[in-house]
Amino acid sequence: MASANVDMFFDDRNTARQTRGRFRYQDECVALRCVANLVSEDVTAVVVEWSTDYIALLSDGEPELVSVKHRDPGTGDWSMSALGSAVNDLHHVWRAMGERCRCAFVSNTAVATGAVRDFGAKLGRYVEADSDELERFIRVLAFPDPPLPRRTEITAVGVRDMAGALSLLGRDPRHAERCYLALLNRIAAVATEEPDSPEQRIARLTGSLGAVIERGRPRQGERTLSIADLRDLVLSVEAESGRAHDAPRPIRGVASARGRPAPREILVGKERFAPHGPVEGTDAPDLSYREERSGARPIGDDARDLRLVHIEVLRAGAIADRRLAELDDEMRLHRTVPGLPSVVAQDRSGFVTELPSGSALTRVYGAPPYPGIVLDALLRALPTVVPTLEALHADGRAHRALRPEAILASCAGLSLRDAGLAATAPVAGEGPELYRAPEQDRPLLLPPGPATDVFQLAAIVFHMATGRPADVGAPPPSLLRPGLSAELDGPLLSALTGEPARRPSLSALVAELTDVLTRGGSFRC
Repeated sequence: MASANVDMFFDDRNTARQTRGRFRYQDECVALRCVANLVSEDVTAVVVEWSTDYIALLSDGEPELVSVKHRDPGTGDWSMSALGSAVNDLHHVWRAMGERCRCAFVSNTAVATGAVRDFGAKLGRYVEADSDELERFIRVLAFPDPPLPRRTEITAVGVRDMAGALSLLGRDPRHAERCYLALLNRIAAVATEEPDSPEQRIARLTGSLGAVIERGRPRQGERTLSIADLRDLVLSVEAESGRAHDAPRPIRGVASARGRPAPREILVGKERFAPHGPVEGTDAPDLSYREERSGARPIGDDARDLRLVHIEVLRAGAIADRRLAELDDEMRLHRTVPGLPSVVAQDRSGFVTELPSGSALTRVYGAPPYPGIVLDALLRALPTVVPTLEALHADGRAHRALRPEAILASCAGLSLRDAGLAATAPVAGEGPELYRAPEQDRPLLLPPGPATDVFQLAAIVFHMATGRPADVGAPPPSLLRPGLSAELDGPLLSALTGEPARRPSLSALVAELTDVLTRGGSFRC
């Protein structure tokens, strides 16, 4: 058996250059395999190495290495040249494992008929092996058919399959979507990010397969999902969903004399408030509480614009208690961190804060990209939000939810609408999707912190300057938008790196961006 650096597997650095959102499709491919086995015994567990590869532990005790590849629409079926390179990686791991595993190549696109016909004869062009070894490899390599669903269809297929599984398990298929998302989130929570180089990738896969084969169970337990445990998760979520569905919902208002519902009122402390505007609602993972955040006005006083945070506990339990404790901590931040809106009412289930003067960035400036005069105004106002963020950082926190809707602009500058996620424990996939920092997708490997706010603030400026959301590895802004000053490229790209330790400090980033104004502004003359 060829030697491999098994210790490479245990390198927990988040080295990916793409955020978790980019791997959603591959996560769903793993989820489909797991859903299919909730009512069968073909697979007993999956080891989620990273989203583009996973190991299926088959019921006969043999491991199967599965490579998942997505092809964009219009690229056609897999040709032999494209297929050869992808299969070469599988061959490397299979050889390193002493030929003791099966292999499968799956994709949303079929393998062309010609590629299948010529596969055995032409594989030697892409795989360095003698004819006998190639023949042995081909015998353990599978191309499952039909192809996987397309990116735009896979979630609907997963929910449909989950509904079928729930029916076969004697459960209510109406809760299939919630059950499927719970299973999908469990998979995403254990998947690691893909290593930098092919050598690292092969070494880590070899280490995982070696642990499976030599010890009879994966050495990397935190990344192993047994089908039995996933079945328990699904059944638990279905049961909770059924109880919540059947439980009577609290009345949100009282009938007026004309039979129409009166405006909804929420009691916070000794005062009553009427929510208004968009409501951000969140259900607890176990459906034990419902959290809502919205604008609010005191009953009988339409002149004051406030912000309401309220939790309705539906069922007592540890998760609801923990969220209430976080809410209490969030109130403390509003009372102690300079620049955060002050609290005007509070109780155990929520609080109400003043709403700073001004409007959200997108309401003030419109949709990006911004013209030069507007972009310069934004850069000029950036320093006014720095003290509040740095006060959070000094308290050992980070906002972690910076986005245009959470930053208010007025003639006095910029201010924060709230404390964001500063009082909550990091969870995978947290934060606003368009401005999420890479570490927010894998917080157990690399905890979010002040550098997360640096990334998000840079991502906001990048989006407003170019009209395109930012991402790790994004091209220079000046290449995306003609006329944009190249002076913005360095500060923004340095803050958008995937490695938090390499990002500038918040004050350094803002200083560099505002210095652009002294050198001619955000646009070339």
